[in-house]
This record gives sequence, C-alpha cells and structure tokens, in this order.
Amino acid sequence: MARAIDTDTCFPASAEEYEALGKNAIVMLKSSSAISTELPLKAVYIMHRGVRIPLQRVALLDKQIDAATSRTIQVSFYLVPIHFMKVDADVLADFSGERKAFGFMHFSAKEGMGPNAPAFARVDEYDNPMDADPAIVRKVLAREYPDYFR
Repeated sequence: MARAIDTDTCFPASAEEYEALGKNAIVMLKSSSAISTELPLKAVYIMHRGVRIPLQRVALLDKQIDAATSRTIQVSFYLVPIHFMKVDADVLADFSGERKAFGFMHFSAKEGMGPNAPAFARVDEYDNPMDADPAIVRKVLAREYPDYFR
C-alpha cells in the first residue's frame, strides 16, 4: 500500500462547545505515504451532491519517519461541519504528489452519525456551520489529544 489515511473524530463535549466550535467536529488525520514528498496533504474536502467543500485545517504537525516501515507519517487536524455527517457525503484528500481524490471517509444519511455522536448535535435541525472560536479549538485539541498538544 503506497498511502493511507487513518482518522479519529472528536465531537464537542457540550452544547456550548458545539456552538463555540461553529457546529463542527474535529477530525485527526494520520496520513502515511511511501513517498515522503506526498505529505503534507495538499487539500482535504467533502464531496456532497457533486460539490467540493474544502475543510479548514486547524493544526499540522511535523512529518515523522516510521522506523519499522520507512514510511513518512504526518498528523493533521481539520474542522468538519457536523451537518455533513448527517447526509450522504465522502471525505477525500489530495496528496502533494500526483494522487488526488483519495477517499478515506464516508457519511451516510441512512446510518446517521453513529452512537458516539452527542444528542445535541444529532437533533440540531439548524446545523449550518459557522466560524469556530480559535481559543476553543486549541482547548479541545489540548484536552482530546494531549500527546500532540500540551
């Protein structure tokens, strides 16, 4: 496998945090490639009804080399509008090299957001995304990903 992207989704912990995050979740992407120049990712976006919606990157960590596999690994964090987790949509990435539209996550209207999603986010009918408060983004990153942020 030449490249891969693993994910971890962090939902807001409270209704207040949901509002402060602009009705977004934070998704950690752990990207790896056998070709070091393909990282960092050039773009990460949602495809919904044929429309490309770019995601906002909120953090990018330095590249690392996995000693066991010699693969380059890079961790990044993006805001994902929770609204798109409730509809049929795909999340894709463009690597810095030739590989474009690499699909790594799918949302389904039928399956919903899943059991880990908080009720206040699942039932919000007015869930259009807004700008997130950068201070709250930093606070959530430090709380949820202490190995990366202190």
